[in-house]
Amino acid sequence: MIASFHRLSGVALIVASLAAAATESPQRPYVVLDPTLSQLRADFNASAGKVRLLHIVGPTCGICLRGLSDLQEALYSKKGDDPRIVTFVVHVPTLGAHEANVAPAAGLISNRYTTNYWEETGIIGRLMQSAMGFDKYTWDFWAIYDPHVVWSDARQIPAPKFWQHQLDGLPRERKLDPDAFAAKVDELLAQLAPSRAASPTAAKAAASSVTARRP
Repeated sequence: MIASFHRLSGVALIVASLAAAATESPQRPYVVLDPTLSQLRADFNASAGKVRLLHIVGPTCGICLRGLSDLQEALYSKKGDDPRIVTFVVHVPTLGAHEANVAPAAGLISNRYTTNYWEETGIIGRLMQSAMGFDKYTWDFWAIYDPHVVWSDARQIPAPKFWQHQLDGLPRERKLDPDAFAAKVDELLAQLAPSRAASPTAAKAAASSVTARRP
């Protein structure tokens, strides 16, 4: 309980500092989506052949923000700007969130190949709910897609290869575990050609992680 409080407090301080920086920046650090999600779908398909991560979060949800912060530490900070990993962070209007809340949260993942989006209708949560067969609106959801998946139907989002969550009522074994999430990314990266842009340290760590899990 105390550890969780401190982690959330730390995230709150980070978001506060990012909010101050966002007000000084003339450039919007996110993309506004239309109800058809056409830009997200185009970006997703343009990144075929890479490991694509999709995070559906609420920009005012403390647990979601902690999840972003934890993944920054467990995954993104160790991979550098590896172009084989492309991330889509979609912010939805849960808990009364508005577009003004997106910019501060958009800085929690520091990665060149991460794009933040504001989706004011919340339709992506309903599409994911349908794709996963869940009985509840789906957000605070963290997904990894196979490099070869194509999002062809605008009315239906593809189901991910691997997913975790931070919702009540879904399998506890699927609760977000940043280290396990990062390990699954490593497994998929091992199937792709090494990137010249990835640091030798990151490439070696990924190879060692996969080797350690083999019987």
